[in-house]
Amino acid sequence: MKKAITIIALLTAVSLFCTGCFHGGEKTESIVTSGERMTDCAGRTVELPREKERIACLYAYTGHVAVLLQCEENIVAVVDGLKRDSLMQMKIPGLNELAAPYNSGAINVEELAAASPDLIFLRASNLQDEGELEKLDGLAIPYVVVEYVTMEDQKVSIRIMGQALDREDEAEAYLSYYDETIAMVRERLATLPEEAKKTVYHSVNEVVRTDMPDTLSYQVLDAAGCVNAVASDKELRIDGEKGYVTVEQIYLWDPDLILANEPDALEYFLTDAKFSGLRAVREGAVYQLPVGLSRWAHPGSLESPLAVLYIASTLYPDYFSDIDMTEEIRDFYDTYFHISLTDEEIAMILKGEGMRAPRKEKQ
Repeated sequence: MKKAITIIALLTAVSLFCTGCFHGGEKTESIVTSGERMTDCAGRTVELPREKERIACLYAYTGHVAVLLQCEENIVAVVDGLKRDSLMQMKIPGLNELAAPYNSGAINVEELAAASPDLIFLRASNLQDEGELEKLDGLAIPYVVVEYVTMEDQKVSIRIMGQALDREDEAEAYLSYYDETIAMVRERLATLPEEAKKTVYHSVNEVVRTDMPDTLSYQVLDAAGCVNAVASDKELRIDGEKGYVTVEQIYLWDPDLILANEPDALEYFLTDAKFSGLRAVREGAVYQLPVGLSRWAHPGSLESPLAVLYIASTLYPDYFSDIDMTEEIRDFYDTYFHISLTDEEIAMILKGEGMRAPRKEKQ
């Protein structure tokens, strides 16, 4: 319990720091202090190396951002989760052969050193264990902490990685799309009556795991015009960064729709007798969210603006009759990730199946 509280406190500090770096979406000098020094998401001053030809992404999200910033050829170490992503496999043909020096909450310093990165990207949670921190510091390799809680924090994290990798233009292009897409959705839904808004339960990876208020996944649904079934943290059991609810609570909410970002969770809702009494299940209003580079609307997803557009256009089609999601997806991945998708691949993304390999069973 003490560890969970510590992590929440650190993430709160990260959120305050990140949002404090910006005012009205504009950069301030508090992020980059000089040409070779910058401040990361944990408030640390980082001495950037002159050469950044080899980077280690010890947080899956940072691997996705590195691809966004067109630095995939510079990645020399990843986490195993990235190797499960089909689009990452498409972008990095030798992905399976890359070192994976972070597993089960611990960094394999020897394996990381053998990959010879010039710069390391990791999460704030990597710094929780003093022993791990000492080992990391002992490598004398600069590392940048990338962390976020809210959508605004996420934008800051993208900007920070863009600065760390000298890819500011690529970061800003994506951030412009991010802001413009969400603004467009909000503008179109401005006339949507409150009583017409759909109440949604969002299943995050597991049937009974859901959004915590004031977090990215919660805000994605809000931006898409949904009323999240979760009203406050008091309805949840908090475990670190995750929020859990009981089956009984889901029945009390009895939402209009259920959105799941994991096919196994979707299957449970549709086939387990304990959920058959839910109105959304009876009416066939249980939907699988798309999966691209990551699970859309997941707390660790880079595709937040596209998720907002998809959810809004799916739930309120009359407001988005001119939007063709197949073409939106095609343009999105082509423009920002330089991935050319076939109609079949786009159909797989929309279905949310086959885009992530199953987790390997531990021997």
